[in-house]
Formats: sequence, structure tokens, C-alpha cells
Amino acid sequence: MRPEFFQTLRSPLLLGAIALFIALGWVSSPYHLGIATQTMLYIALALAWAIVGGFAGQLSIAHNVFVALGALLASALFLKNGVNIWAGMVICAALSALIGVFFAYLDSRFNLGHLSFALVTLAFGEVGFLLVSGWDFIGGASGLSLPTDEGHFLLFQFGGVRGYYFAALALAVLYLVISFAVLHSRLGFYLRSLRDNEAAAQAIGIFPFRNKAIAMAISAAMTSVAGTLYARFSNFVDPAFLASPVLGIEIILIATIGGLTMPLGPALAAIVLVPFSELLRGMLSNFPGLSHIIYGILIIVVILWSPRGLAPWLATAMGRISSRRNKVPLAAK
Repeated sequence: MRPEFFQTLRSPLLLGAIALFIALGWVSSPYHLGIATQTMLYIALALAWAIVGGFAGQLSIAHNVFVALGALLASALFLKNGVNIWAGMVICAALSALIGVFFAYLDSRFNLGHLSFALVTLAFGEVGFLLVSGWDFIGGASGLSLPTDEGHFLLFQFGGVRGYYFAALALAVLYLVISFAVLHSRLGFYLRSLRDNEAAAQAIGIFPFRNKAIAMAISAAMTSVAGTLYARFSNFVDPAFLASPVLGIEIILIATIGGLTMPLGPALAAIVLVPFSELLRGMLSNFPGLSHIIYGILIIVVILWSPRGLAPWLATAMGRISSRRNKVPLAAK
């Protein structure tokens, strides 16, 4: 692991932000805690996707399949077979990782370009949604209702909205650490090399399938785990949302707006966009559709204003401010 990884983890800004979010968990109302929990879950989902979409440059539009596996299958195993949700979460994460490796195999076997890979995964995402909607074991189109949370941690219950907020916060922080670890590891270097020039990377001995398969497996498993927590937090597992390709595109949108080259990018975008969307929807509930229009305009403005993403823009702005402070006027020398 490169020294930059440990320097990042010791960053006062990062530690201060985590401390602030912990404090918010104790002072926020249940309504705002619900929005904050969704924000943390979207941070986790966007960070998981960015390992493939950002570091490896693979535009996977099938991550809704992994969310659905973690949410629906783990819940169904618990309700119909008595499998503890913790165990179901591990089973679904392993299954998602295998599917991710299969996607990487298709990419390597048929030498798919970025657009072709995106279209293939989109097709898998649509097929997955149709299979989920028609599979009675996992609730079919009607979904599944989980039992009331009674605060039993061993049964994957976290004791109310505040408990789920801290669970989602812990997951988001863990995924942020994993993202930084991948970025500053040999795997991260290989993935960026394959993204920028696959032919040149192969010429220096980097194996595309092995590294992309590892990245897809990590990303898919992380997405599945976040899906399991999302299902338990929601209490009702709705396949029309959790298995929908629209959710996968929403995750991609958040990660892209934040900036795919920096792990803080997806987190920053989720912190801005998710609360804004939820609060706007609540304030404009009497005007159906207006919140979506305003939200869409905001996204367009952000993309036009900072095409590389929010995090790279923020890093550039902070660098300019720092350079101005450190600049010594010639007259003072």
C-alpha cells in the first residue's frame, strides 16, 4: 500500500467530516435521519460502482442486479427458509461477485469496447429486473415485507432510524476506505492503466481479465451488501425500485457528477444531491413532477459547470486558494 493511503486516512478534513456526521446522528430529527441514512446508502452504492466505472473505466449498467440480489434474495431466504440475514448477506455478496466475474469474462472473451460493455450490462440489468418481478420466491412484483425491527443486532436489526443511520454511516466510511485502498494499491494502478490504454497495459504485462474480474467482484459484492442494508432499513423490499435499472443509472449519475477519478467524488455528490432531492420532493409535494424538473436542471447546471465532477473542481479551487496564500509578493522579498 502506498504512503498516500495512510496520509489520506489521517487527513484532518476527512476525520472532521466523519466526526460531524457522527454528531449529526445524535441531534437530528427522525425525518432528517431518514434522509441522512438514504444519503449514506447512496454514498456506499456510488463508491462501489466507481471501483468499476471510475478506476477501470467499465460502464456497467447492471448494478441494479447486485442491489436486487442483496435486498430481495437475502430477505427471501430469511422469510421463507429462516436463513439469518447476516448469512444471507454473505451468500448474496458471493453470488454477486461471481456474476461480476462473469461480466468481466464476457468483456475479455469478446473484446467488448466501452459502449458494447455498457449495452450488454444494460441488457442483463433489464433481464434481471424481469426475472425478479416474476420470481415468486422473492416476492415477485408485490415485494416482501420484513418483520418489525426489535433491535436484535444478531438478526440484522439496528433498533430504529438512528441505529440504521449509524450502520449506513459505518458502511459508507468502510467503502470509502476500501476505495482509497484500491486506488493506492497495485490493483488500482493496473485498473487505471487498462482504462487509459489497454493495449499498452498488456504490453507491459498487465492482465486485463484478472484485474477487471477482481474489480467487478469487489464492486458487485459491495453493492450487494449495501442492498441488504437498504432492504432492512426500508422494511418493505420493493422490486420496482431496488431491482429497477433506473436505480443503477441513478447510482452512475451520482458517481459521475461527483467525479470518477477521486473516491471523495461519489461521496460529495451523494451528500449534495440526495438530501436536495428528498427535501425538494417534500416541499413541492403539491406540485407533482416539479421537483424532478428542478432536480434535473440542477444536474445539468452542475455537469456544465464542472464536467470533470465536483471533487476535482473542489480540489482545484482549494489548490488555487492555497497557492495564493503561500505566494510571496516580490515587493516583500
